[in-house]
Amino acid sequence: MEGQGISVLFFLNRFPLPSETFVVDQICGLIDRGFDISIISVSKGDYDNLHEKVLKYKLDRKTTYLVDNSKNKFIDRLSTLSFSLLSPNVFKLLNVYKYGSVSKNLLLPITEVKKTRSNFDYIIAHFGTAGVTAMKIKKSGVLTGKLLPVFHGADISKKKHLVNHEQDYKELFKEAYALLPISNLWATKLIELGAASEKVVVNRMGIDTDKFSVVSKGRDDSQPFRILSVARLVEKKGLDDAIKAMALLAKTDINFIYEIVGGGELFENLKALTIQLNIQEKIIFHGAKSQSQVRKILERADVFLLPSKVASDGDMEGIPVSLMESMASGITTLSTYHSGIPELIDSGINGFLVSEGSPDEIYETLLKIANGEIDFEAIKANALEKVSTDFNQSKIYDQLTQFLKKNYTGETSMSAPNKSAMEG
Repeated sequence: MEGQGISVLFFLNRFPLPSETFVVDQICGLIDRGFDISIISVSKGDYDNLHEKVLKYKLDRKTTYLVDNSKNKFIDRLSTLSFSLLSPNVFKLLNVYKYGSVSKNLLLPITEVKKTRSNFDYIIAHFGTAGVTAMKIKKSGVLTGKLLPVFHGADISKKKHLVNHEQDYKELFKEAYALLPISNLWATKLIELGAASEKVVVNRMGIDTDKFSVVSKGRDDSQPFRILSVARLVEKKGLDDAIKAMALLAKTDINFIYEIVGGGELFENLKALTIQLNIQEKIIFHGAKSQSQVRKILERADVFLLPSKVASDGDMEGIPVSLMESMASGITTLSTYHSGIPELIDSGINGFLVSEGSPDEIYETLLKIANGEIDFEAIKANALEKVSTDFNQSKIYDQLTQFLKKNYTGETSMSAPNKSAMEG
């Protein structure tokens, strides 16, 4: 198998999370390609809404959790260390002056106690914040391997991350073997922040296109026009703008239903907005659903809507996997000119884009689609081609495999990464 003999540690902040299926998929993709995979997660994620692959691949058995999700963090972490503090190898890692924050918050000595191995060929850290923690632990010698932080969006767009980790990121850019942004936009951002361009390698997230069957139905005027959003209910998803657009659509003679799948901090606020606009009968809040349940809801949708925008704290998207999934299902997809989304959707060619924060433009586009003023078959064909060509999970994992193989020497010393396998 291609990756046989190459060890990869995934270093994560929380695992698993329903909103980060791309992490699970990438891990399983490398397992399928013969890599020796281990996982360290700072804390445990959501085991109530598990991705099917977590169970199928028994990823819990490959995962070491450093801390419990507890309010008494410091006390619990001390309790975790317990008599291990008497060990010279552990006690020396409490040197805050030498090891900094990972010593102060006890993650470094806990990693030393809980790790099942030290040496890896690669350490892939999803999100820059996890990359910073992994870098600091790696510099202590507790873990070794070529560090590959993956940058998704919030990690280099949220104001607090850019401020709190300004110096950490500069150090990470130097210490990492390569930097893997998921879009061309974030590649440019990393370089603007001071990363060396030769270290920046775009590594997109994608989907398994074989798992999505194309919806062959056309518009049936006797049935409600079904609009669907699948997203975490947070500010950057722009679902308040979507609901305001529905209030405009409700003033027409279009018979429609708007379905929202997902949970999050704005759940009650968004429900209250539908009541305020007196359109609660037009909106269905499904809450969180499994992947298989989402696919069933997706199959009956006429439009997939995700009006993403920059949040007040600067938080931005990467390129949402949900958009790729809707395009692979042959659903007309409507989003915004936000972050890396235009790298996926070419408006009017394989989907539609409107300005951020514009309920009026969302409404106008939905009205155009509902009235059949677009070439559905051309949009569908172009969407399928785009996803199958540029966002095909299998192809992306093959590219990552080639990158890891070409840069594998059996050693962990720095050298210029071979970028050819994932350029573009």
